[in-house]
Amino acid sequence: MSKSAIVPFVVSGLVVAVLTPLLLSTEYGPAAWWNAASTEMRWRAAIGVAVAVMAALGLFVTALAARRAEAALGQPRAGLLGLPRLILAPRRVVEARSPDAVIATLEDMVGLVPVKREVNALIARLELEQRRRAEGLPVSAISQHMIFTGPPGVGKTEVARAIGEIFRSLEVLRRGHLVEVDRAGLVAGYVGQTAAKTLERCREALDGILFIDEAYTLAGGSGGNDFGKEAIDTLLKFMEDNRDRIIVIVAGYTNDMRRFIDTNPGLAGRFTKTIEFPPYSPKDLCEILRRMAARQQFTLPDGFEARLTPWLSQRARAEDWSNAREMRTLLEKAREAQAARVAREGGDHRRIEIVDLLRATGEDA
Repeated sequence: MSKSAIVPFVVSGLVVAVLTPLLLSTEYGPAAWWNAASTEMRWRAAIGVAVAVMAALGLFVTALAARRAEAALGQPRAGLLGLPRLILAPRRVVEARSPDAVIATLEDMVGLVPVKREVNALIARLELEQRRRAEGLPVSAISQHMIFTGPPGVGKTEVARAIGEIFRSLEVLRRGHLVEVDRAGLVAGYVGQTAAKTLERCREALDGILFIDEAYTLAGGSGGNDFGKEAIDTLLKFMEDNRDRIIVIVAGYTNDMRRFIDTNPGLAGRFTKTIEFPPYSPKDLCEILRRMAARQQFTLPDGFEARLTPWLSQRARAEDWSNAREMRTLLEKAREAQAARVAREGGDHRRIEIVDLLRATGEDA
């Protein structure tokens, strides 16, 4: 028996030892009350017990039906503590979008031309496999696990989420949801905890996609106190045991991911598909900034691209450059500059001017 089970076992034994004499005693407790009660009180007590048993049975049947409904949709099983949620707040079912709708969303993303080409080829292959399977023709098993390489902020997570929706709509995965983790979400600080932590996130991603960002950090440690190798070994075993129910996508910088795959022969055998994400061009980044501003109901001045392009070209050479994330930060700073300007001089609060953008970049107008 494990140490974690000893305390509940001892406590439950003590409770039983104390309550059993009280419940069976004929001088006090339920038995004594029953003997002293009138016939009418006994009938009322019997009816109350019957109602309580029927109510408990009804709750049990409701929880069982809700659990089976969620299981049919690929939802993970909930423990005893999950029964109130099953009864009172079952998970909302999200209708699957068609592959064409997901592709339309993917095509609407700025840039990423080679990525879109790879995803369209993947969809074509899956649809062909579906037709062959429907005609009773043999379909060879192909690893669906992937490597996303490229700099940060180029849409890797968004594309992974779109692939999950595509796999769900094509019935490759039952749910197609995305569970995003990094090293901290898989590796624990003490011996024996990493495997359990990794398995928990893998089970959460079952029937969907496990997206591991900066996966190379799992193999980046040295010495006996780094548990990244334990996480990798646990992940590989889970992938093998559930090869038809989970797709793992690992992401990171191109060179780092190559070294990561080389650290374990099992990784190279399972991750056979690599999609390279190129950095955004200044033109793409300006379009991303325009769309971000439009979603927040701000307009940008005509010709702002020409004023921003030199700054973008220079900043893109920095090691900490993060592409689209930089545009989010730039927009926030431009809004701060606009707010200060409007408070001081007045003006249209829905329009960001060139002077606001230049102040956000640290340049003078």
